[in-house]
Amino acid sequence: MTLRRSRFGFLAVTCLLLAAATSVARAQTSNTGDVLYALTQASGYEDGCFDPCLCPVHLTDGLAGTWRMRPATPEPGFAVYTIDQVNWFLPQFDQRITGSGTYRIGGEFALTHRLTLDLLIDGRPLQRFDSGLQLGGAEFPAITLTISMNNMVCHDTVFHVAAQPVTPRLVPYGLYGSEYEEGCFGPCDCAVVSRPLLGRFGLMKLRSDNLGVDYAVLDLRWMVRDANATSASGTPVTGFGIYRTRPGGGVTTVMPSHRMTLFLSENGRPEVRFDSGIVPGGEHGPGGGPPRRIDVDLAANGFACYDRVYSLHARRSNAATMDFGAIRPDPVTIPVTPVP
Repeated sequence: MTLRRSRFGFLAVTCLLLAAATSVARAQTSNTGDVLYALTQASGYEDGCFDPCLCPVHLTDGLAGTWRMRPATPEPGFAVYTIDQVNWFLPQFDQRITGSGTYRIGGEFALTHRLTLDLLIDGRPLQRFDSGLQLGGAEFPAITLTISMNNMVCHDTVFHVAAQPVTPRLVPYGLYGSEYEEGCFGPCDCAVVSRPLLGRFGLMKLRSDNLGVDYAVLDLRWMVRDANATSASGTPVTGFGIYRTRPGGGVTTVMPSHRMTLFLSENGRPEVRFDSGIVPGGEHGPGGGPPRRIDVDLAANGFACYDRVYSLHARRSNAATMDFGAIRPDPVTIPVTPVP
């Protein structure tokens, strides 16, 4: 009798696990939309030595940012999701991280999941980070996994990823008097060609502390108008990035400063990084809200001799009154799922 009960219990548990895995796969693959994920405060970064090795230095930092995720072709027993537009940064080290990858959830005898990302960290070559197949995933669509290059053995770089889907509350900005410039800057001497830049983007607050506020730049849709164009023709530009503000008044930052880093796809080509560096500006509006104006120049090569530059002059806008012709529709402020 005891043996029969034991077998019955094992079969019942197995059936329940299979049903749960199947229901997760079916429910999630039925959603064909593109979902924005945001990292929570439980996320973090480590770089240094792990067991069994020892190192004199072990670096840690927080981790903030977003990614986009959408269903992909399922695999036997697993729902599969494509991840792109990884838009992370390390607050203390002020480093940017971009990339893409996949998330899998399902399994035959127990619910398991796996996160694999190919990430580009400032100053490093592209590296693959993998969690391996881990038990868990019951909290999906929230995702909590640790990814690393070397399975956390000896010297490794590790990201503790805790993320959940959000409906972003975007603060919309419209471009006014902005330009795309290409030519010589700094000590070099050659002509600079300028073309009008139209469009909009939105800011979503990621985190804040006594040093300032950090935002994700989302829903970026621009148009570089053709020279001497009489119509709305031009080069479309899409992308994402990070915008950081510092209020000033401290020992190291006397004046308010800001920095914008964007990863832009021009006419569908691979993303190119454009960075303003830390420059004066970015004063916040009443009550500590996002700046009313953002005036910043972003360069592909640090303004060194021949370069390409986006000279942005953006104002906070009422989405209902923004009109950019071919750049429509404009972002609309909508509720947000709180990120702890």
